Amino acid sequence: MFQLDCGLFKRNSTSLHQGPPTKKRRTKQKIEISDPALEFWEEVAKEADFVYSKRSKWQGDGDLHSFFNGFGSSASAKFPGHITARTFSELWEEFKTEHEFPSEFQPSTWTDFEDENIQLLFLEKVKKQVIPFLDMSLRNFLDGIGVSGRSHEEQWRCFAYLFDAVSNQKNRNNKFTLEKFLSGIVRNRNVKRYLAKEIRKNLKLQKKLKYIARSYMPDVNESCALLLKANMTKGAYNTFWTEDGRMHRLAIPFKKIGKCRVMKKLFLKQALKVFRTEQGCHGTDLFDSVKLKIVQKHLQHKKKLLLIFNTDATVLGKSLGSDTKHTEVSYTILAPRSECDDSEEWNQIEACIRRALDAGTLMILPVGDNAKNMDFNFWKPYENPIISILKNGITIGDNNIEIQVFFRADLAGHYGLLDHGGVHDRSGKFCLHCEETAQAKKAGKFIFLSENQQQDSISLREFCNRHRLFPSDIEMLNDIVRSACGNGDLAMAEMIEGSDSGGGAHVEQLLSKCLEAGNQQELRACLENPDKPLPIGLVVPCLRLCKISRKSSHLQQADFPSLHFLYCALHLRLRFVNLLVNYIYEVAANQGKVAAVNRILQSFQVNMELKNDKDQQRQLSGKMCKRFMNALPQIIDLLVPNEATRQEWKTALDEWDHVITVLSCQYYDKITPADAEQLPFRIRSFCVKIVKLIGDVKRLQSFYFHSLLIGHIGEQFEYLYKEFGVPLGLLSLSAIEKRHETMGRRCYKKAVAEINLYMSGKSTSDLHPDGQPDSKASRSFYTLMNLLLQSYNDETAEALFQHTVQNVNLAALRRSLDE
Repeated sequence: MFQLDCGLFKRNSTSLHQGPPTKKRRTKQKIEISDPALEFWEEVAKEADFVYSKRSKWQGDGDLHSFFNGFGSSASAKFPGHITARTFSELWEEFKTEHEFPSEFQPSTWTDFEDENIQLLFLEKVKKQVIPFLDMSLRNFLDGIGVSGRSHEEQWRCFAYLFDAVSNQKNRNNKFTLEKFLSGIVRNRNVKRYLAKEIRKNLKLQKKLKYIARSYMPDVNESCALLLKANMTKGAYNTFWTEDGRMHRLAIPFKKIGKCRVMKKLFLKQALKVFRTEQGCHGTDLFDSVKLKIVQKHLQHKKKLLLIFNTDATVLGKSLGSDTKHTEVSYTILAPRSECDDSEEWNQIEACIRRALDAGTLMILPVGDNAKNMDFNFWKPYENPIISILKNGITIGDNNIEIQVFFRADLAGHYGLLDHGGVHDRSGKFCLHCEETAQAKKAGKFIFLSENQQQDSISLREFCNRHRLFPSDIEMLNDIVRSACGNGDLAMAEMIEGSDSGGGAHVEQLLSKCLEAGNQQELRACLENPDKPLPIGLVVPCLRLCKISRKSSHLQQADFPSLHFLYCALHLRLRFVNLLVNYIYEVAANQGKVAAVNRILQSFQVNMELKNDKDQQRQLSGKMCKRFMNALPQIIDLLVPNEATRQEWKTALDEWDHVITVLSCQYYDKITPADAEQLPFRIRSFCVKIVKLIGDVKRLQSFYFHSLLIGHIGEQFEYLYKEFGVPLGLLSLSAIEKRHETMGRRCYKKAVAEINLYMSGKSTSDLHPDGQPDSKASRSFYTLMNLLLQSYNDETAEALFQHTVQNVNLAALRRSLDE
């Protein structure tokens, strides 16, 4: 027990706590303090340098007399800014004694208590030492802003200004932001329980939280988009809205949503200058659309941006006559990683690209994406604007933004955009990105023999780096060449050609020289020591490598590289797995084990049954491809009798798993620099293994396998990763395919009623396509307008359009919307 007799409460007439003037107040008060409060205040006094002197029997302890009497005087300057509280271990020792815990139980944090009642008891003990200072902080803040003596709710309301005052400061280390405070406090389980228990029956609390609830609920603009995304009908929404009275205070009535939809569509039609082509396709102005999306994504202050055009055809509906198709041309905008302020901003950009709603619709073609349709409807109106953007960039305000353009599509989409490649190429060339001809593709000359010339003074390791291979791959290629010639394997021999440059000795002469004992001995010596210079005249087998070099017939004025026509990692995975499916079928059919393979596939839930039918089309979807790859090791064990060959298959499949994982990865931070650097090597190393294991040109006739083997995909991955910090997998078509499901087909179905009304001549709406009524044109127009409704938010770009778009009365549109 400690008795304190001090003049702490001596106050003058200006005190905030002054009593009535007619009442004589006391000038001295005696206070008794005992543990644990005594121990606590003694620590406070010691922290403020108020301690007993050497002559006192309490030498070194906190002197409360001096400490409290020092308030209000010059000594108050010694009051500490930080007071050390007792730690968990100190409190635990005391708590353990009070509640008789076993000595072997040593928790490291209060959450280690399994019993919730024990947790609450311990929290009460901690609160005793914290609440006095929390109360002091609250009072100090209220005194600082000049208010006091209010209700508890009013005091906390004022205290919230402490967070509001600094909430706009972008400082990661600042803990006093409203966002961090709210997100932290609502994660507390006591707060969660209280809200869940009280929110439904406490009307006073409901009224206080209505602002939060309203801000959390969709506004009228968001409701326009979300209703379409949820595929909810007008009747269903009205029923939902009228049944629950609380919805009237929070949700938007459908009448207002419908009016907003029409006004937004009219606004977008005028602002984006929607036009119609002669084939009935409808599109928007490229410059205004891109500017609007840049401002909407808050990227108008960047110096460089990537503009990616997405083209993909899809089936909208099936009928007995013919399927209803359309092609959506959309675009995606993102900033290179080097343009981001920090990794958090880049992570947000990555997350946006992965979402189906992120892309903006540019054009709807009510036809397929073949070369003729794309040339007439896409390139004709958009080629010159794209060239202008490539040369001059885009200017928003005072900032000129450099734009890099890319195109992503599936294989058929690239054929349509480039108008070359594939079986219909007029020049007879097969590949989109190089000069590979269809004849060379069928020949399958994967391996070439390179003779080291006198001027090529390099080591085997340097030779491998030049050709994106590992020394072990050269050894495997040498085994393939020896096997083809020594065992008379004609299928393997067909894959070998002479010099990769087309000159030099004839292939038979090089092959004969390669197989000579002296050449083989020197090659083995180089394989044992890869840093040793290659002897002059040494013949080394290698895998063909070709840079992406083919020019497009479009965008020639901007010298546009075909490297910017992107491979899709999603389709790469599907096509290669289907290549393996066909190979497995042929091997199983030759060995009479088709039924056994089918049983394995069924055990892995692969919904496909192989048959002894040469014309069977064996194609698997994405989910089935994953299941097939899980079943493949067991199938290999069944079909491959040789244990060494089985092990080679398992090694190759492990290599494929790594390659496709890195290629498909949509997160920059999940790809290590070492994996990114070695990926082009590992892709070609995997192709060497597949060439050896399958060993038949006819079974490797695939555009995607050609692109893997020849080095195109590795080159494109390396270019995007190093130049822009963008993983190739992030730009796959997975989000665009998802867009068809969540938006494209739903927008078409929502437009059917408008199409029918317009074509019947009964439509009274001001929103209709230009030109003569046509079923395809009206389908593309109304589908486009519904997609534009999902792609843009007029509020975010209103300031931009006030300066850049003419003849659009935004104020009138806004007044109509408010009414």
